[in-house]
Amino acid sequence: MATHHFPTIAVSRGQGAINEHFVFGERNSGTNLAHQLLVQNIPALKDSTGDRIGPQGFRYGWKHGFPQMVAAPASCLAVVMFRAPETWLRSMHARPWHAVPELAKLEFSDFIRAEWQTRVDEQNFGVAQGGARWGKELHYDRHPLTGARFETILGLRRAKSTGFLSLEARFANCLMLRHEDLTANPEGCMRFVSEHYGLARYQTFRPVAARRGRASEGAFQPAAYAPLETADHAFVWAQLDLAQEAQLGYAPT
Repeated sequence: MATHHFPTIAVSRGQGAINEHFVFGERNSGTNLAHQLLVQNIPALKDSTGDRIGPQGFRYGWKHGFPQMVAAPASCLAVVMFRAPETWLRSMHARPWHAVPELAKLEFSDFIRAEWQTRVDEQNFGVAQGGARWGKELHYDRHPLTGARFETILGLRRAKSTGFLSLEARFANCLMLRHEDLTANPEGCMRFVSEHYGLARYQTFRPVAARRGRASEGAFQPAAYAPLETADHAFVWAQLDLAQEAQLGYAPT
């Protein structure tokens, strides 16, 4: 039987049984949605680790950071999420997770041109509130080799995308998706995962109604973002790696 078609950036299948997944991707790219859909619809994946830190740290590294897992077993399905640059930037400006206050308060045009700087501001990093590391700069968001800050959020995107794209070489089972495709057809995506990876799914699709997949955050309401101003549009696409964006399925409009 032919596998149900679903648009992907990349898909690979290794040998052996899969008994967990881990979702990678930058903030505001649909990582929570993807994780919750898999947990709710694929029984074999229901106990997979999300973005909560455990006693020994993050299971496969910080999901929003550069790949830093100590191992990548074939029993894990790596799911990698990407989002179109312009809507991703709008979303990051609306919810600039971990950004320092000086950056978070900027207007959009200044925000995308400012040096990127974030801080440790939640205990899920395994840092005690009030401890020596609390409130200090988040080094997960600095260049993993040089330690330098990124000149802009666009430099961060280029580097993080390079890191996320490397996950196909690290995990035998890897699925790379676009936020736009997942949100347009979540049921189709679950069917594809089930059929392609040989994982049984529930007969009745179980949608994710809550924002970020968490009932405590209320119902999900899709955001409608205004198109970028002409100067901002030109700046954004001049800073991006066009070949990399084309690989992800994105191009300037």
